Amino acid sequence: MVEFMSYGCAHCRAIEPVLEQVASMVKPQEKVFRVNIAIEQELASNYQIQGTPTFVMFLNRNEVGRVEGPTPTVSSVLTAVTQPFES
Repeated sequence: MVEFMSYGCAHCRAIEPVLEQVASMVKPQEKVFRVNIAIEQELASNYQIQGTPTFVMFLNRNEVGRVEGPTPTVSSVLTAVTQPFES
């Protein structure tokens, strides 16, 4: 999962502890990354990021899920991260 975020985004700052918890709960092969859209503007444009935070899930380099907007609970973020990969 990639979180497209900005340090100026209050929702992004608020969700940081939640993301840290989720990262510790997922399987070792599942990774959580953060991309600062203020620095990586081209990457954010390539993925058509309209607002922050936006969570994009990838499997084998293909986008398999996306969640936009604040989802501040561990449960909701964990579901967003893992649901696209469940068979």
